[in-house]
Amino acid sequence: MTLSDRARIIGQKINDTAGANLGPELNAGIAEFVGWPFVVSAGRVEDTTGKTTAYFACVVHTATNGGPAGDVIAADNAAVVIDVIEEMGLAEFRTAYERIAEVKRLQKSPAPNLEKTPVATLTLAMIFAQRATVSLEVLAEELQRLNESRPNEEWPDMIAVSGVGVISFACQFPGHSNLGDIFPPAEKGLKTALPWYVIVTMRPTLEGTFNKLVAFIAGYAAIFSPGAKVPNFNLLLEGVCSNIVTLGGYQYNLAGELKPVPRQFYADRYIPPLPMRIEDERGELLSTIEFIPWQDGGVVLMRGKLPLEGILVFLGKEALRGIVKPTPGLQLSYVLPIKQANFIEMLARLSKQSNMIVRPTEPSFTIQKMADEGTSTPFIARIYMGLMRLRDAVYKDPKERFDFDKVLDQTYSALMAARTTAKEISEMWEAHSRKVTSGEIARLERSNIHVEEDLSRDLRRHVESFVYSAARAFKEGMKTFGREMGKEIGFMFHKQANYERSLQALLATDPALADYLRETRTSWSERLIKTRNAIDHDGWALPRVEYRPRNGKVEAKQPLIDGQPTVEFVEFMLDRLSCFVEDFTAHCLQCRMPQGVTIAELPLAERLAESPERFRLTLRQGGLPEWKILYRTATFDNI
Repeated sequence: MTLSDRARIIGQKINDTAGANLGPELNAGIAEFVGWPFVVSAGRVEDTTGKTTAYFACVVHTATNGGPAGDVIAADNAAVVIDVIEEMGLAEFRTAYERIAEVKRLQKSPAPNLEKTPVATLTLAMIFAQRATVSLEVLAEELQRLNESRPNEEWPDMIAVSGVGVISFACQFPGHSNLGDIFPPAEKGLKTALPWYVIVTMRPTLEGTFNKLVAFIAGYAAIFSPGAKVPNFNLLLEGVCSNIVTLGGYQYNLAGELKPVPRQFYADRYIPPLPMRIEDERGELLSTIEFIPWQDGGVVLMRGKLPLEGILVFLGKEALRGIVKPTPGLQLSYVLPIKQANFIEMLARLSKQSNMIVRPTEPSFTIQKMADEGTSTPFIARIYMGLMRLRDAVYKDPKERFDFDKVLDQTYSALMAARTTAKEISEMWEAHSRKVTSGEIARLERSNIHVEEDLSRDLRRHVESFVYSAARAFKEGMKTFGREMGKEIGFMFHKQANYERSLQALLATDPALADYLRETRTSWSERLIKTRNAIDHDGWALPRVEYRPRNGKVEAKQPLIDGQPTVEFVEFMLDRLSCFVEDFTAHCLQCRMPQGVTIAELPLAERLAESPERFRLTLRQGGLPEWKILYRTATFDNI
């Protein structure tokens, strides 16, 4: 039996333990994997000033202060403290958060010479719940809210819910995609200005939740007491779901404090400038260098063979705070008290005082204006940015993302064309109708109506363009996309008998989608395709605009399309098509989400005004309610 399997069995036993036995069972389970010089027992923790915490069911501490359960444990010996809760709601979580902060505030003896002996002295503090009455998202959001009023030294390091998942912090370097667990700093009061993004994450660990908990403990125990008898934490995590959902992010400021990443620097808001090239006299590339805005300062990132220290000297000695090298060829400065202007000045001095040449990187892609609107518009926020976020969760490889985008672009280009034309039709009709009613271009002379503008020809052309674009987005675009995603919907365009047979087959494998497609065909899509076919095959054309006298004025009457006024038909079809593109694309991506991850729908009231995205990632078990594709009659903006 592997270590991972053994941890799962113990985790299941802990999950099934009732009442007062939960703490002792958890302690016994941890003790199986964390040995000498540690013992695991219940008790209170006391520091050298005499300050004592509340009673904790689980404390992992060095054996030099051993003794029966319930003894007071010296803070210097306490490696890990776990607040154990049977059933946790928000009230219980807030109480546990305060208890953890109390532990974190205890005074510790100074660490030994960290350069000679790299050890940790702080206490890792965790919350373990056997059950939770709220989702992990709710707990994670409350964690971030509570963190706003506490220094990061007092934050809990992990929240685990048995059989569900864990909330913890992960670190990521700019320019590097990997995420890694983060432990407390080596000693209290040790301030750092590392160029880390510290990210709140949720992991759907399910039956491997205890594995993740004890692996985290074992990893920390190994640096709290070097030489301790603990297993390789990677062995404990074999087969445990490693997928994550990322939430809010933090950065260290110049004072070494973790602060939320400013909203303007999130990926959906900030487009960084291209890096600068550093070349030798022959024009050979030596390195690229770029400036990253960071809280109250900035970080310098460099790729290539040059040593970053040799470049930072042009900022002055105070810039040589430290260098981080996450991977070969990638170098990052610590957070520096500089702005973009200082970075540019540094490069200018480099050019003047060395034989190296600094020049801008030539752009390798084009950023083109798509529309006169941004992500504050629900359509742009949801159809473009929101669905692309879901895509990113499914496809990690850039080539796979490119292939996905290429297939979906057939729909997007036609949808945007239909949307533009629909807007033009509405504006054309509104302007014409107003001018007719006002008498600007129409008048009554006895029994005759005189109109000085012919809208019918342009309106007919625009309606045909709209119908073609909308039908192309739906029939060609979505059909092709569905086939690529393993969701064949070509039968939607077949005659009734073939359609019914294929729909019945789909009911057996994806009943929610089958119900959605049935409502789609009945409610609108068949009308759209019939209108397109009538133009192509029956020579149908939009009737001319009619005019009639009304209360001494002239009134324009909209032509009908399938019994519906033109503008109403166009706006209805565009709305239904937009809903379909979003729903069907999201459903296809949901079916390909990583293990343990799914999609939740945010209520309208909870969407950000600046970016009202509809969907967010969540955990399949223990997360927010899972979204299910369902046909709705509400308009796009009200879904």
